[in-house]
Amino acid sequence: MSPVRRRHKKSPRYLEDLTYSVAEGGIAPENPFVAQDLFLGRYNESQVMEKLAGVGMIDLLKSRGYNDLVVQIFRQDGFTSRFYVNFGSPGSSTRLIELVVREGVFRPTETFIPGYDFSDGLAMLLIEWMALQDPRASFSRERPRLPGQQYPGLGGLKKMQALLYELGKETGKEAIVDVPEYFHAAAIYSRLYTEIYDRKYAFFSPIDAGIMNAILRDVCVEPRGLADVSFAIAFDCLLDGKTLKPVTWRSSEQVYPISNRLQRYIDDERYKRIVHKTMEERSFAMDWERYDKIKERGLLDAL
Repeated sequence: MSPVRRRHKKSPRYLEDLTYSVAEGGIAPENPFVAQDLFLGRYNESQVMEKLAGVGMIDLLKSRGYNDLVVQIFRQDGFTSRFYVNFGSPGSSTRLIELVVREGVFRPTETFIPGYDFSDGLAMLLIEWMALQDPRASFSRERPRLPGQQYPGLGGLKKMQALLYELGKETGKEAIVDVPEYFHAAAIYSRLYTEIYDRKYAFFSPIDAGIMNAILRDVCVEPRGLADVSFAIAFDCLLDGKTLKPVTWRSSEQVYPISNRLQRYIDDERYKRIVHKTMEERSFAMDWERYDKIKERGLLDAL
């Protein structure tokens, strides 16, 4: 039996505020008296199911043999909402989808490109947790387990992103924000492109984007895939390419723009120049010998 994977609280690096704060002058929700049994204060179970169907998630689940679907909604507080999609009956063993989002205000504490001022705050949806899993599937050489996974994925990440974008638009948000817990998640999100909306995820920090790209360039090469790289980074096997001393990869906010002003920031040529400059200046290596010993001892099961 797979161990239960522990979840860690998001630890943003550049966001000043993560929840609406009327008292402190933040951006207040349109309706502060939200219903506690509605997702984001406005969607019931049937409406969530309709939206999942609209982006193709229900068809995907049915193609995997999951037909008797059950949706549950929980409103934890004035800011955090979650929903589960299970098959047959509620419970962790039948869980297919779990989404936890937090409404908040995006106020960066650091400015990387002159001329962009987000001090007035951008309303956002912060992804606290998202799991898309197939409990009946098995890991294989072609689809190895990634850190944090209990079951193989469903393959519906792009569809869920379309759902998040729709939810963000309808609730007046300017961005979807995620702080990936593991390196592989950051790499996968950075490649996630939704053609319908002409948007993609990018690190708010172009320096962090350049560092991630440099790591992928230097250490994610055959026969080592993204799963090995992510596990190795989680077990502190990443090295500076010049000094060969251990370095720590730190996650930070990845943003999926909804508003045009945030999209312009990501598309700015100065942003891209910082990414490329960082890639040129940084190099990385991996202590694969140490990682292989950790793997042989079965320690990867802890993640």
